[in-house]
Amino acid sequence: ELPTEIYPGMNQQHSLISKYWMKDGPRDRYLRHDFRVWESDVGRTARLQDDDGNILLGDDLLADWRGRATAGKGTARVRCYYDVIPARNSELTIDRGYTNEWGDPLPRVQFRDSDTSRKLRAYSEETLTELFKRFARAGDGRVIRVSPSDAQEHPGGGCRMGGDPAESVVDKWGRSHDHENLFVVGAPTLPTTSCTNGTLTFGALGLHSADEIGRAFPAKAPAAEVTP
Repeated sequence: ELPTEIYPGMNQQHSLISKYWMKDGPRDRYLRHDFRVWESDVGRTARLQDDDGNILLGDDLLADWRGRATAGKGTARVRCYYDVIPARNSELTIDRGYTNEWGDPLPRVQFRDSDTSRKLRAYSEETLTELFKRFARAGDGRVIRVSPSDAQEHPGGGCRMGGDPAESVVDKWGRSHDHENLFVVGAPTLPTTSCTNGTLTFGALGLHSADEIGRAFPAKAPAAEVTP
């Protein structure tokens, strides 16, 4: 909560993002993360009862809503995505008991944190919570609530690139080690992923693979037409 007017619904879906901590200085332990800020409507939405439990209707409801939404205070949602290190026994498999509406078997992802990540989890969340408090103090605000999540965001991999077929699925161009004319493009080829959105990286990998596909399979010139 901050002593500034941040109107609910103003910019809810698009965050301000800092990548400062993606290349942080030396630490005792590993932690790389981004830092995002959204506006929030927490405590600023319309309600049918006031703090004393009285029913609010008509003008009373509107006055209560306006008073809380424009009382010189606003709320912001702050979120950090931080890196986790995958365990080598993470799996991407075809599950024949898990199908789509046409009966096709679907992939099942079993992501597992490495022992290193599990040992760092408490440290990571405590460090980020202290960072939230520091930001709030700098703006004469306060932290209302902190809620860690186990959700995995922005996954990549499954067909990792590499030079050794025993350790990877595709080469640096995305070409399968086992099938010369099979290319896997973009996010699946990443050996690991970042703590933030990888869209530009995925696009760059796609263009990188397209260059090699063009060299390996050049287009044939169209046959000349002869008109009698």
